[in-house]
Amino acid sequence: MLEERRKPIDLRTSQKAHPGGLPAVGSGAKDLHLIDVHTHIGEIAPGKGQTAGQLVSRMDREGIEKAVVLSIENPEETYYYVLSKEVMSACRRFQDRLVPFCCVDPRRGPADTSTDFLGLIERYVRRGAKGFGEHLAGLPVDDPRSMKIYEACGYLGIPVLLHLDSLRNVDSVGLPRFERVLRTLPQTIFLAHGPGWWREISCEVDPKLTYPTGPVKKPGRVAQLLSSFDNLYGDLSATSGCNALERDPEHAEDFLTEFSGKVLFGTDCIHPGQKLPIIPLLTNIRIPLKHKRKIANGNASRLLGIPGSG
Repeated sequence: MLEERRKPIDLRTSQKAHPGGLPAVGSGAKDLHLIDVHTHIGEIAPGKGQTAGQLVSRMDREGIEKAVVLSIENPEETYYYVLSKEVMSACRRFQDRLVPFCCVDPRRGPADTSTDFLGLIERYVRRGAKGFGEHLAGLPVDDPRSMKIYEACGYLGIPVLLHLDSLRNVDSVGLPRFERVLRTLPQTIFLAHGPGWWREISCEVDPKLTYPTGPVKKPGRVAQLLSSFDNLYGDLSATSGCNALERDPEHAEDFLTEFSGKVLFGTDCIHPGQKLPIIPLLTNIRIPLKHKRKIANGNASRLLGIPGSG
């Protein structure tokens, strides 16, 4: 970290050039060939949702080339389920644009570790699923049943996108349970998302705050874990991801530059009228273009085995 802090900037509107002379700002979203790793379809709350066609239309307007569509099969997150089979069927209509993820609730079947999670997930992978998620189970993040799911995904070679907060994939300050998961299952790729993850971008964590504000005086567990585990990546979607960057613009520049190979662009788009602040944030933040392209599409293309244009 720099000892003398610059005046905060608006990450969504800044048009200053990067001091290194690289074209870090002013390039539009279409120039970044965005791959969105976090979207949803279907009605997930009364009157709130979107069809696959509406999602693709929004992608066209925003300059997003491809998007991961996540299934919802855990009861804690939404009013309605969006089943894996529904997601996969919808994505088949837009095979060049939408990438399906599957999901299985760890409490299915006998609700213990004897459930054949490998067999259940493998069925979806054979039908085209590229990953597992969104994992939103109201359990500790290292619950034995979830561990079986993570292990199965590692065996099948697909990443797990999981949401961490005070209700879903629960952990305490410092993320000791999640660190145990990462250490126990090095073959499984994790994309971490949500307030329980992004609040740990700072070493100062108040567990009562969902979206903490103020400068990041010292990097926290996010940086430590991303540095320590090759199987861990960060998903920048939703309010939690944007807030982690916007709370301290200078730190955001440093963080995205250092970890450009470990974080991925995502929106968490769930309905047509939703604002997507991560798009102007990423296009305008003052970091070298080569780092933006990794975040925008390179990392997702590599992890999911899908072609990217950037």
